[in-house]
Amino acid sequence: MSRTLLPRFLLTLGLVAWTASAAPPTAAPALPSSEERLAHLARLWGQVKYRHPALAYKDIDWDAALVAAIPQVEAAGDAAAYAQAVQEMLEALKDPATRVLRPDETPEGTASSAQSPARASDRWPAKEVLLLDLSAPQPETLRADLAKAKAILLDLRARGLDAQAPEVMWRALGDVLPLLLTQSLQVPGERTVFHSGYRAHTLPPNGRFNSSLLTTSGEVIAPRGQGKPRPVIFLLDDQSPVDARVLTMKAQGLAQIITEGRLDDGASAEKTRVELGAGLVATVRLSELGVPLRADAVLPRRARSEGKDETLQKALELARKPVRKVKSREVELPPGRWRADAAYPEMTYPGREYRLLALFRLWNVVELFYPYKHLMDSDWDGALRTFLPRFAQAKDAAQYALAVAEMSALLRDGHVTLHGHPELEKRGIAGGFAPFEVMELDGKPVVVRVGDAAAAPGIKKGQVLETLDGQPLAQRMEALKPYVTASHAAALRYRLWARALSGPDGSQATVGVRDTDGQLKQVRFTRSLRPAPPSGDPWRLSQDNVGYVDLTRLMPAEVAPLFEKMKSTRALVLDMRGYPNGTLWALTPYLTTRKVRYGAVFERNVVSAGESTGRYKFHEELPQANVPLYRGRTVMLIDERTISQAELTGLFLEAANGTTFIGTPSAGANGDVTNLVLPGGIALLFSGEDVRHADGRQLQRVGLKPQVYARPTLAGIRSGKDEVLEQALEFLRGQGNSAVGPPR
Repeated sequence: MSRTLLPRFLLTLGLVAWTASAAPPTAAPALPSSEERLAHLARLWGQVKYRHPALAYKDIDWDAALVAAIPQVEAAGDAAAYAQAVQEMLEALKDPATRVLRPDETPEGTASSAQSPARASDRWPAKEVLLLDLSAPQPETLRADLAKAKAILLDLRARGLDAQAPEVMWRALGDVLPLLLTQSLQVPGERTVFHSGYRAHTLPPNGRFNSSLLTTSGEVIAPRGQGKPRPVIFLLDDQSPVDARVLTMKAQGLAQIITEGRLDDGASAEKTRVELGAGLVATVRLSELGVPLRADAVLPRRARSEGKDETLQKALELARKPVRKVKSREVELPPGRWRADAAYPEMTYPGREYRLLALFRLWNVVELFYPYKHLMDSDWDGALRTFLPRFAQAKDAAQYALAVAEMSALLRDGHVTLHGHPELEKRGIAGGFAPFEVMELDGKPVVVRVGDAAAAPGIKKGQVLETLDGQPLAQRMEALKPYVTASHAAALRYRLWARALSGPDGSQATVGVRDTDGQLKQVRFTRSLRPAPPSGDPWRLSQDNVGYVDLTRLMPAEVAPLFEKMKSTRALVLDMRGYPNGTLWALTPYLTTRKVRYGAVFERNVVSAGESTGRYKFHEELPQANVPLYRGRTVMLIDERTISQAELTGLFLEAANGTTFIGTPSAGANGDVTNLVLPGGIALLFSGEDVRHADGRQLQRVGLKPQVYARPTLAGIRSGKDEVLEQALEFLRGQGNSAVGPPR
């Protein structure tokens, strides 16, 4: 029988025996439903994908392993078939440490097992051979006993002992081991996967999010033994605390190993356990060593106390042989290699297993890496169960793409954007934008800016939109609600109106608009993925010696000339109702009049061997430069179009000089964007970091809050007024309303 088939065969035999013996009064755990089994499979698949070191450098098609396992897991009629189906998926790793445990290895199995195997009570089972039971306290005569011993046996067998025994033995080994050494022992470190945030799969690397293999520093154990090296034999079983110290001594010829039952290098690996239901548990390797595990003798695994201790007898036999010095067998591990996930762009309507792959991938990435999961309105764990039938039963490409969109909308993140699938573009969920900007004013969608007049001849500021291609625009907007998300209600309305006008890049559509004269007219426009940037001068001076700066137009190279021009003004109005051009780092040094160091607090998820969802927190420093300080007052105009880097600009200036915010709350969506890919060529963008005010206050889903509330009106837009700017100028004259929030 091949080595690959043997674990499956033994596992199946063990499960058959377990299920057969699970008669009343102790009933076997119920087999979970098909959907519950798939949910367990999803979690296991994700733990392996993002925490198992082999997937960081080996060519393993982990997607294919899942695709093959899904129908087998669904078809399983009992626990044994279920376990075998899961085990077959894990076989793709060729890793004995990552497997479905035998029933007697689970906590339930251990609790019901027979009494512990006998442990020798004689400290001297043979002349001048010392036996140390490391599960028991060591006597005060230990040093004297070691001095007269010609060979030392260390009993690390833990099977049948209480759950604390391996930890007790591990600690005892640390105390005893130096006393056995007559030369320094260089113990290598272990290697684990480390994800700092989620590295984007199609976007350019931003330097913040990365995946790596980390090797811990090894240790040098100084010798405290005397005389010549003596035979040292470790007695192990499948519950023993096998670590790098034991393996290194074996690899360097300083010790021998006897095992009860066959062991492999998984015995020394750090592992995590994943519940599968039906009383089944899988273990997943989290670490690896460059030192192999090679036993000098393998004996059958004992389960009962009666009978002779054959393992001890074999150890005594080895103790009579002289110590042989061997060359160290330390292995150089291959370097890490990051690869983007397969997007399967040709699968616009993926097969059922690949649709479930999309679900599992999306769920695990959000579960492990989304930094704002704690702010979501819905239970993400429950979302896995809810969307399982939606993905599995999708009848065509449209239903599949809409299931992805609806699930992604649960994130309530203004950065969430989908692209890459034609069915998403048809409905405006992805694709090009209209060449004009719409905001909801007085309950109506109003044109507030025209970006490219040539692409929408006849569109003007102040027009109210009513129809799209002859159908009510509000009706299209309502249809998009399950599939479009944002961080708060106002930002969602803005995105919904924009998406209601969206469609395939380069496509055309006709809107029905109503002018001030009340007449409804039809205007043809062309969509584009790259809306025209704002045009015009980025700054100007008012009669009150107040400077106005449009940060959506200002470029980094223009910052120095700006402050030269504005150095004698008494105040600056910084218009941030849109997206900036990376000017924040050039702008901030001119405005840092406070003695502060940090402008914002960042946190991102860390996935590693130690933590499946830890956090890395750091303070973002304000940029410094040797430039003249501007000491006039500054206000920033904000609304729901103020998003991401625009909000970071606000955070920096809030910390730098206490800039006042005027307008309505910003979008509440900040944190460097990253993305994942799904079958069908779908790319999903989301916020990769949790960004907060410098004092730790929440920004996401709240936004920058204005100290002075100001909102444009339809009448103001039609009359050519900028009511928010006017309110800012009044505030700077000392006549403005300083109340927070909208007027009552």
